[in-house]
Amino acid sequence: MTATDPDLDADRTGEGLTAVVSVKLDHPEFEGSTRGWLGNAAVRACVEQAVQERLGKWLRGHSEQAAAVIDRIIEGARRD
Repeated sequence: MTATDPDLDADRTGEGLTAVVSVKLDHPEFEGSTRGWLGNAAVRACVEQAVQERLGKWLRGHSEQAAAVIDRIIEGARRD
């Protein structure tokens, strides 16, 4: 990573963003010591895709707010 080309992977871009997503499953599988991580890979993939699509649509429709979000992500990457 350089100051002009920060490493903006999925984890980095998701930092600081919060979403509430409700998913109803017949047989949920949870992982982790606190059982707080959804382990159903197929459901996780669907949620990731839905969030990516909706977030992308929101960012395209709100250019000023999108620029502010992206600036914060880039600044955070440069600090690390």
